[in-house]
Amino acid sequence: MIWYPPILNYHQIHPQPRSNTPTLAPHVFEQQMAILAHRWQPIALSNLMAWLEGKMSLPRRGVMVTFDDGTEETFTRAFPILLKYRIPATIFLIAANVGKPGTLSPDQIRQMQAKGIAFGSHTYSHAYLPSLSIAHVHQELHKSKECLEKLGQPIEFLSYPAGGFTPEIINVVRELGYRAAFTTNRGLMHRPIDRWALRRITMHTRGASPLGIWVRCSGYYGLNRRLRRPA
Repeated sequence: MIWYPPILNYHQIHPQPRSNTPTLAPHVFEQQMAILAHRWQPIALSNLMAWLEGKMSLPRRGVMVTFDDGTEETFTRAFPILLKYRIPATIFLIAANVGKPGTLSPDQIRQMQAKGIAFGSHTYSHAYLPSLSIAHVHQELHKSKECLEKLGQPIEFLSYPAGGFTPEIINVVRELGYRAAFTTNRGLMHRPIDRWALRRITMHTRGASPLGIWVRCSGYYGLNRRLRRPA
């Protein structure tokens, strides 16, 4: 098996579990970040892309942290912990939700940008892309990119809602100028690496121990899980 930097995927950081989305309590999230900071080497999205393009090497114990959705708790609960442990992260935003109650505001996003947090698109409305016409997919991805770039940062990366994509959708992603896209499917990491379907590991409350983090970051976590269909 070829080594591949593990990309961890978080959603909500909240004391109360949510039935419809993976949720971690703040103290559990901090436990995980402390383990990553002390036993692994967190890398930024820019480092991952430079590696994919053959411009640099990555540390053997490199790991990347991402968030989907952009809920307000990402700023109020996760962001202080990321700063404390000096962990870079990337947040994929649902463009239509920015500024709505319970989600990140433009000001919060700009504060996080100023501290090195990267941002990408999680589409405009969080629609499941394979269920849409290609024209509608184009609209979702173009409108999201256009809206989010008004916040001050180029939007070059995409996270597929629910991990859903097709070859036709990838063509649209590339046409619109995205440099890479992330899914949620598990599976063995192999070459050539598909930058339009970068696989991530969804993080839950279980696995907060050093052993649990090691299993998820070791590259062996997908061995007993079949690759899920993207559409």
